[in-house]
Formats: sequence, structure tokens, C-alpha cells
Amino acid sequence: MFSIFKDLILSLPLSSSLTQSEVVLPVGEISNSPLVDSRLLFLPLIPLVGALLSYLVGGKPKVEDDHHSDHDHGSSHDSHAHHGSHDSYKSGMSLSAIVATTASSLSFVLTLLLFTALGSGVSDSIVASAWSWIDAGDLNVDFKFRFDHLSAVMCLVITGIGSLIHLYASGYMAEDPHQPRFFAYLNLFLSAMLILVLGDNLLLTFVGWEGVGLCSYLLIGFWFKEMDNAKAGQKAFIVNRIGDAGFLLGMFTLFYYTGSLSPSDILAKVHNMPALAIEVAAILLLIGAAGKSAQIPLYIWLPDAMAGPTPVSALIHAATMVTSGVYMVARLAGLFSAAPHALLLVSIIGTLTAFIAATIALVQNDIKKVLAYSTVSQLGFMFMAIGAGAYSVGLYHVVTHAFFKALLFMAAGSVIVGCHHEQDMRKFGGLFKYMKFTGISYIAGTYAISGLPYGSGFFSKDSVLWATYSSTGLASTIEVSNGIFLNQALWGVGILTAALTAFYMTRSLFLTFFGTYRGHGTPHETSFNMVFPLLVLSVPSLIFSFLYGDTLLTYLAHWTRSDFLGGHHALLENHTYHQLETISMWVALISAGLSGLIYTFAKGLPAKISSLLSPIYKLLLGKWYVDELYNLVIVLPLRGISRVFFILFDRILIDGLLVTGSSVVVDVAGTTLKKIHSGTMKSSLSLMFSLFVFIILFWVIL
Repeated sequence: MFSIFKDLILSLPLSSSLTQSEVVLPVGEISNSPLVDSRLLFLPLIPLVGALLSYLVGGKPKVEDDHHSDHDHGSSHDSHAHHGSHDSYKSGMSLSAIVATTASSLSFVLTLLLFTALGSGVSDSIVASAWSWIDAGDLNVDFKFRFDHLSAVMCLVITGIGSLIHLYASGYMAEDPHQPRFFAYLNLFLSAMLILVLGDNLLLTFVGWEGVGLCSYLLIGFWFKEMDNAKAGQKAFIVNRIGDAGFLLGMFTLFYYTGSLSPSDILAKVHNMPALAIEVAAILLLIGAAGKSAQIPLYIWLPDAMAGPTPVSALIHAATMVTSGVYMVARLAGLFSAAPHALLLVSIIGTLTAFIAATIALVQNDIKKVLAYSTVSQLGFMFMAIGAGAYSVGLYHVVTHAFFKALLFMAAGSVIVGCHHEQDMRKFGGLFKYMKFTGISYIAGTYAISGLPYGSGFFSKDSVLWATYSSTGLASTIEVSNGIFLNQALWGVGILTAALTAFYMTRSLFLTFFGTYRGHGTPHETSFNMVFPLLVLSVPSLIFSFLYGDTLLTYLAHWTRSDFLGGHHALLENHTYHQLETISMWVALISAGLSGLIYTFAKGLPAKISSLLSPIYKLLLGKWYVDELYNLVIVLPLRGISRVFFILFDRILIDGLLVTGSSVVVDVAGTTLKKIHSGTMKSSLSLMFSLFVFIILFWVIL
């Protein structure tokens, strides 16, 4: 087997000229003759109304529940208060949960109806305008939504998976006294994300962009009485403000050169822009995408998002916020296709993010942290595809990742509940015997994300790797060593990252579900409304790509690179692609098999390796010390400068001179005037004489 694997690697062509020579990048054109359908306006409105109703019908939490909640919001574990002193979970749903789940489900049904209307073939987009929003000089912005093939795919993911997460949350949060607030936030999150993807101009997109940022802050810090949770929410909010500044500057740049904020107008005029302006606008927008989609250097907020309830992690990591950056770049595909340096930067950032996050995931013991760094890594894969101009491939991985990552997070939450709020995998083991449905679901998710043969992740990941390897952009012109070009080097890092993914996910599977139970108490399966969404998502996690992968790329033809339009079977005719896919398959199988063997028959080996490679282990355990570096280089200097300004301006200038000084002046003036206005003849004559002298001097001087 190893000799075959070696021969395959050595037989790979090293010259980029041996890959597909002609690759046409998509520009993401939008139809100029759309259908008008007012139902589209209700798509984000339904969850918005649901958010309001969920909060209103829930009532106020009881005082004793609040008191109990204060003491239950513990550490970093997901035991934070969602349940009482016992471990039984109600399968029933609260009124808030029913309202919120119904609202999200209605949005999904409406999305299906609009999707069907779009599939009629009359037009490739549907629009609906509510009112003229801004009319100021050259800036004319309507409150207008557009439902085309790109936004249709995103809306199906958001509302479909979002509805399953709502149902799951109804069981997970069953005993939390603050359910009305929680479900109101969930519905608000869906509404903001729908506004983001449906907005027909960048300003409306930015409203949704800020909305999901706000909702992430509210949900990550949902149990805000625990300071660590509050800080995690603040971290997400502040880091995303950096990305948002880039988005705004990019938007201003595009408006300056095109006079419009509509993606269709921008794409029509982008080639009239100076080349440097195109690159600058694309890089500024990339900063915004890096913030929302957790790319280097702005990825640090996403792992800390685990402070929120597990349904929040599933919603943020799978169906909503973190895909915003990928969507935005795909929406402006024509701009990025005309900015080769920006695309090169996207490729490099995505590859580095995928690799670094995967290495950190190797040593995590908290099951949710493993999945969190896995999300960062998979987002890196999406950016690798985008950097190669294969926008639809990036979205392809968005869809498959949404299935298996939502599945994995909710399965992890089920494990946490079934093991009495424990998150440390070293205290799991043998859970398959107690939680068969959860175990089957986690196996399905692990199989998919590991890129094992014919799982959904296998096809979408291989598409990403091929897009990177066969890129004809700037990466294919930069030789890094002995005939190896940068695009092929990035592919190599991607293959290594895929191997790490299969290894750490299999590690989490075996530590959790196989072997001997190492925790306390007796594990138990969770309620039906928690298990049912897991079983539903297990199916597309395994078979979606096999059945619908080529269909999806064809459906997104405006965003699909030309070499992918023929589908997987056409790509297989390319000998190089076939070799790369074979290598990818064997890498995933060997890595997953090796991990399974180690954590079954050689459980002491990881500790020995960690001891032998202690510096590397400490580096990975310290998460490459990126947070510490930021704290040293950015946070501490800013705090120091803030302290100086606080003393100089607040204490000395404002409190000292303006407040205290003005009071002294008033006091002295009052005392002086008091003495002058004593009412005696002497003081009056003195005042008159002083004024007479002042007038004479003033007259003489003038």
C-alpha cells in the first residue's frame, strides 16, 4: 500500500503547464430581467416577527430560577445553567421554542416555494422592493431583496439547517429559565442572516452583516453572568469590528469608482476601474470576509464562541455567520476575478488558516474546542477554493460543511448532556453503548468531515484541492522550489491539513464513543427533539455530494470555474485529477485508520510522543500563542495609551482644569462680587471709581 502511495506522489506532474491550461474564471452575473414576487419580503420578516413573539409569550423568569441560574453558570463547560439539579430532560417544548421553531420552519417553507418559482426557468432571479431607502445626491438605495441561484442556496441552508437547530435547542435548553430571550436571539439571527444574503445592495448586505455580528455577541455571551462568557462575546464583537471597517472602506471605494452599491452595477462597471483600485477594494473586502469567516489574522474569536450554548455553536459555525465572508466574495466574483493579487492573498490566507487551525485541533481535549478549530480549518478550505477563482466550489464546501458541522456540534451537545455536562473527552469513552443514535450521528459526521470515500466531504474537499492545484492565477506563476509552483505547494499543505483533519476527528470519535467509560454517573441518550435533527442531518452528510454535487455546481454556473462545469465524471477524464483524488482518498483512509489504531491499541503512545516533542506540543497546546502575541503587541500598548489619555484628558484636563478649575473660578468670582456688593457707600464709590479708571484706560489704549 505504501509503495503504491509513494509511486502516486512521484508520478505527479510538477509543471503547472501540465494541469488544465485554459480555465475561465466566473464573474457572477445577475439576470437583468428578474421576476417580481412580494413574498420575498416576508422571508426575513417571518423570523423577525418570530423573535418578537418568542420573547413576548415567554414571560419573565421566576426569581428562584434566576437565583439558581446564577450559580449554575459554571466555568467553560456547557453545564451553564440550562438545566436543574437533575439530569432528566423534557422532550416537550416551551411556548417560546414552539413560536421560534415555527417561524424558522415557515421561512424554510417559503424558501422552498421561491426556489420552486426560480426553477420554472422564466428568470434566474426574483426581486422585491419595499421602499426607496436612501436618496441623497448620487447615492440611491432601495430596500430591495434579490433571490437568485446564489442566495437561494444560502437561504436553503440557513432556514433548513436553522430550523433543525431550533428544534434541537428546544430540548437542549428545556430547563433554562431564559428561553424566551434565547429563542428570540436565534430567530433574530436567522432574520439578520437572511437580510445579509438577500440584500440587493452592499448597504443592505451590511445591515445584515452587522446584525449577525450583534446576534453573535448576544448569543455567545448568553450566560453573561459568568465573566468568561461575557468576555468571549465582547471578543467576537470587537474582532469583527476590525473586519467591518475593512468592509466599509471597500464599499466606499467601490461607490467612489462605480457610483453604485448594487452588485450587478458594480460588476458591470468593474473593468472601468483602475487596476490598483480593483485590488485595493478587493483586499479591503477580504479584511471584512476574514473577520466574519474567521481567517488569519482575525480567526481568534471563533474558538471562544464555544462559551455560548451548543445550539449557538451549531448555528454560527454551520448555517450562518461564518459563511458570510465566503458568500460576500462569491457575490462579488467579478471584482475578485479581476484582482489577481487579492485572489493570491485569499489563497495563502485560506491555506495557512486551514493548516494552523488543524494543528491546534490535534491537542484539544474539550470536544467543542476540537470542533471549533475544525470549523476554522474548514473555512480555510473554502477560502482556498475562492482564491483559485472557484467560487462555486467554495460554496459547495459551505453546503456540505453546514450539514456535517451542524451534525457534529449537535451530537457533541447531546454527549455533553448525556454525560452530565462534561466536555473533556478524556472523561468520555464507551458512549456508543449508552447513546447509539448520537453515536451513529457522530460517526456519520466524522466520516464526512474526514474526507473518507464517497462521503459529502470527500467530493467537496477534493474539488477544493483540485481547484487549488489547477489554478491558473498568480500562484501558478510563482516557483517556490525546483519546478514546484506555489499553487502546488498550497495543494500539498491542503493535503497535509486533510490528513490532520481525518486524524483529530477520528481521535475525538474513539475517545468519546469507544473503549471504556471514564466519566462519572451513568450516561444516557437525550430526548427525541435533540436526537431527531441528528438523524436527519446524518443522511445529507453522507450522500449529498454523491447525489447532488454536480447538480449544485451546475446550478451555480455563474459562479463556477469553467473546468468544473462538466461535473465530476468529466474531471475524472483528467489523469492528474484522478491521481490527486486517489492520493486524497488514501491520505484520509490511512490517517483515520492510524488514529483509530492508536486510540484503541496504543493509548499511551500520544503521551510519549507529546513528551518527546514537548516544544511542539506546548506550542500547539498554547494555540501558537497568537492570543498572547496580540495581547503583547496590541492590547497592552492600547491599554497603556488609554491610561495615559485617561490621566491627561479625563483626570487633568476635564476633571482638573474644566470641572474643578471652573468651580474655583466661580467661587473666587462669587466671593469677590460678594465683597463689592456689600451695600455700603464705600464699596459703591470704589466700584464706580474702578469702572471710571477702566473706561479711561480702555479709551486711551484704543
